[in-house]
Amino acid sequence: MKKNFFTLLLAAILISSCSSDDGDGSVSASIVGTWDAVEFNMAAGVDLNEDGTASENLLDELDCFASTVTFTADGGYSTATTGIYFEANEDSFSITCDGVETTSGTYALNGNTLTTNDEDGEVEATVTVTQDRLIVEGDDEDFGEVTLIFERR
Repeated sequence: MKKNFFTLLLAAILISSCSSDDGDGSVSASIVGTWDAVEFNMAAGVDLNEDGTASENLLDELDCFASTVTFTADGGYSTATTGIYFEANEDSFSITCDGVETTSGTYALNGNTLTTNDEDGEVEATVTVTQDRLIVEGDDEDFGEVTLIFERR
């Protein structure tokens, strides 16, 4: 069984009901620009790299992972994300990185609600935007609470 782990997880996060922990839910900066993933936190730690130390941040476990999203002033967006593949059987599992997967489409930001449209349809998420950070939080039925944190390039 082979799956693109990150793409499935990101889609689940963005499709699920997301919320912000900043109290007032306000967006304090423009989303326009290029953002790089710096944290991909899950509720429970995992030891994917089998170094004996579990981490809630998948980026600590997958050295090969990178993700970038760019929002333009004219309402377009594009992403470039490392393909992460998970393969499991009764005795073992493996995770590999392979290539870069890209998507593009349009977006609208209304308050702290981000709506994206691409060939797969419309997705709505709640985001927190500051001068340096873009934070998307969600509750995924398979992985629990997930927080994606991007820093402005």
